Amino acid sequence: MPEVIETQQLTKTYEGGYFARQDVHALKSLDLAIHRGEIFGYLGPNGSGKTTTIKMILGLIFPTSGTIRVMGREDIASADVRRKIGYVPEGAYYPDFLRGEEVLRFYGQLYGLGGKDLEKRIDKVIDIVGLGHARKRLVRGYSKGMRQRVGLGQALLSDPDVLILDEPTTGLDPLARKEIRDILASLRDGGKTLMISSHELLEVELISNRVAILYQGQLRTCGTIDELLTDRDTTIEASGLTPEALEKMKQAGISAEDVVNGRGLLRVPKTMSLYEAMDACRQAGLAIGSVAPRRETLEELFVRIVGTARREELASATA
Repeated sequence: MPEVIETQQLTKTYEGGYFARQDVHALKSLDLAIHRGEIFGYLGPNGSGKTTTIKMILGLIFPTSGTIRVMGREDIASADVRRKIGYVPEGAYYPDFLRGEEVLRFYGQLYGLGGKDLEKRIDKVIDIVGLGHARKRLVRGYSKGMRQRVGLGQALLSDPDVLILDEPTTGLDPLARKEIRDILASLRDGGKTLMISSHELLEVELISNRVAILYQGQLRTCGTIDELLTDRDTTIEASGLTPEALEKMKQAGISAEDVVNGRGLLRVPKTMSLYEAMDACRQAGLAIGSVAPRRETLEELFVRIVGTARREELASATA
């Protein structure tokens, strides 16, 4: 599968002063490959190196060592390569006194477009991001979701092959998130490659083909959603969850969630067979409604990976 973005041993160190111990190692020997036509979730806690990576891919800062290739080319600062990348920053500001289509016209001129070609491209982009009903309204009257559509629109004006988005759904209401998610999925289905950096892990899980998780500048895991979310358990929907029954479940090693009026979900640990769990329920006098397998969520994977990394870091510091 062709790689649209590829990094090899990519490293970035910010010098902190006269002493090497004050240097900040923002990124450490990152090997990354983003395939054509996929949505790639780029995840990590604050300070893990996500923004540094994006800035280097965009050519805004330079690596200390290592290489970056975009569409197979290392001259990522060239105008030809930059036209192939669209970028939607987090919390971008657009002049309130302009109308939506005027903002796009301004950015289109920065891309070197003009005349009928620019107007046709603006019409096309407005249609893609669903801004037709508000194209002539002043930006000061836009909701956050509409401003995000403008951001997507300006990133699409040059018809790039790659889109890099920083927190595309943060602060949006559920309906606006769904609408943005649908737009991004349609762009992928149309052949574009998307790299999304976000803390909204459910949104990333719903839309991404592959994800990577960083911690302290190091890549901790990378793969498809199905490859990574392999940690599974079983839930049992049951009624009759009195305080006495809950205590018996706890003693058996089975936890209960969302208990309301004696009904709730029991989570069976991976170390326990379903037969043992059902037997424990019968002994507690519970009525079983349903039994279902459950897959680990991306949020749970994230917490597990980052938690392990922090424990390893602490153990190394105290050794």
